[in-house]
Amino acid sequence: MDQIKIGIFIAKVRKEQNLTQEELAEKLGITAKAISKWENGRGLPDVSIMKELCDILNISLNELFAGERLKDNQIKKQAEINLLDILKFNKGHIKKYKLLFGIILLILTLVISKVILVKYGFIMDSNLKYTQIYISNEGNIKGEVLVNDFGKISIDFDIGANKYGYAVFKNPNKAMKRLKKDYKKGIKLIQKEFHLLPLSNFNYKSYGIYGFQVTTGTKEEKEQARFVSKFMDIYENSFN
Repeated sequence: MDQIKIGIFIAKVRKEQNLTQEELAEKLGITAKAISKWENGRGLPDVSIMKELCDILNISLNELFAGERLKDNQIKKQAEINLLDILKFNKGHIKKYKLLFGIILLILTLVISKVILVKYGFIMDSNLKYTQIYISNEGNIKGEVLVNDFGKISIDFDIGANKYGYAVFKNPNKAMKRLKKDYKKGIKLIQKEFHLLPLSNFNYKSYGIYGFQVTTGTKEEKEQARFVSKFMDIYENSFN
């Protein structure tokens, strides 16, 4: 790990949050001298306050260890690099820092696990949650989703937009429950025709792909299957 790079990064994001060293120190319950030490590259934050520091500065643990902002597609790769850096860091004092290494490795493992859990829809990344009204061609809004068409079907299908401007259900879990309840015929048709496992967070993308491709079933079943595909286009934005 590059302590100087990390220190410069901490100073940068601290200033972006309009915090002085004294104010940041007060929030963490430490001295301003400790903050100065980090920012000058002469030490690292104690593992016991790393998570709190990241929350205050609005950065991830991966970004802290990397000493820079990371894009979504860099997170997993950087986590692996961070693991290697930690193993190499101060090799001559491994015994002394054995407990620290173990804790940091655990934290990084949890970070990677979180990425996986987000990917498969078990938890939500705060950046992907509903944060703004969805109005086509306004601000950073992406695409032209007919949000009113979804809202007319059920209030559970209300749509907004996430931080990046992509359409998302305001409550994805509630929307999925409504889909499974009201569109059972379409879901069953897709499952049967394409030999899929029951709809879950592990295979919802497959239902989205195949919903438009059904060729069997009644008119109602086909219409429901196509709606399932439209639904998944929106649902996926909350987790990817």
